[in-house]
Amino acid sequence: MDISYLTFWNNYQDHMTDKEFYKKEHAINLLAEPLGFDNFFCVEHHFSSYSMSPDNYQYLGYLAATTHRIKLGTMGAILPWHDPLRVAERTLVLDHLSDGRALFGMARGLAKREYIGFRQELEESRERFDESARMICNAIEQGYMEGTGKYYPQPKVALRPGPLESFAGRRYMVAMSPDTVPTCAETGSVQALFAYKPWPEVMPTIEEYRRLYTQFHATTAPPVMTVDLGYCDDNKDRAYENAHKYVGRYFDSFAQHYEIFGEHLQNSKGYANYSGAGEALKTVGADAMTQAFVDSNCWGTPQQILEKYEQRRAIVGDMQVTMTFSFSGMTYEEVEKSMTLYAKEVIPELRSWSAGDAKQAAA
Repeated sequence: MDISYLTFWNNYQDHMTDKEFYKKEHAINLLAEPLGFDNFFCVEHHFSSYSMSPDNYQYLGYLAATTHRIKLGTMGAILPWHDPLRVAERTLVLDHLSDGRALFGMARGLAKREYIGFRQELEESRERFDESARMICNAIEQGYMEGTGKYYPQPKVALRPGPLESFAGRRYMVAMSPDTVPTCAETGSVQALFAYKPWPEVMPTIEEYRRLYTQFHATTAPPVMTVDLGYCDDNKDRAYENAHKYVGRYFDSFAQHYEIFGEHLQNSKGYANYSGAGEALKTVGADAMTQAFVDSNCWGTPQQILEKYEQRRAIVGDMQVTMTFSFSGMTYEEVEKSMTLYAKEVIPELRSWSAGDAKQAAA
């Protein structure tokens, strides 16, 4: 089982200056390799303190020179905001700089404010993403880029440096919307899913991904990746209190950044999967939605976290797990303690789980 760390760069309500915050987050990120995480992923966001990570390739390139073992990935490169040629080039450069440790993760983006900042139409995002994803995934395998699509007509050009080795097994895609699943399966990418609602409700999307993956590639799909906002503490009362405090805060900032209760999503053809948030708010209320979000994520004592993973695995099957531990104004000391305890007591147990055990957990 691959165990990953995701850096989110959430400077909650600008609680620190940019300089202070970047130093803190970078120091936290440097803990991932010595603590034993297999992969390190970095998000891409722009224009606000919700996530101050505008260039994940630049940051990962820096880490390529300061780490030795851990694999380094984008989670993701937001494809509609970039020229696919440049994304392919940067992916190959990162792979060479890291001696083959690069992971290529893709995402579409949801925030209206970020699309406005890049002078793009939110309603074009689906077509742009699908066209770009296919072009890039082909290019980083073949060593050249070409395209005849609507948005990115591209004459055939060579990529130099060329591919170091195949990216098979090293492609990831945030595919939480049913509309993204076909492209995820077609490109041979691992489906990445952020914890945000009960996993039985997510299963139709996962099952469709697995069906289409087998249809496209005549083989079984790889285990999906689940991504959690994590908090680990040896005291269950403190774990409960802090998880509700910090994960609850994050949900508020998430809702504000993405404007998930806004009318623009209710009328969007490209984001229909998110269009029910406004009605849900009216029906169950903000507190209930926050509580449901908190409950969906993985936190608690090491034993509680392992039990939650077991319960999830019984539903979704074999999986890869990813945690982010720094968000919503946590101090460096809180994050370090939480990450270290997780690495000491949770990771060794996860490594003992072998493929196929999910069937036993389900039984």
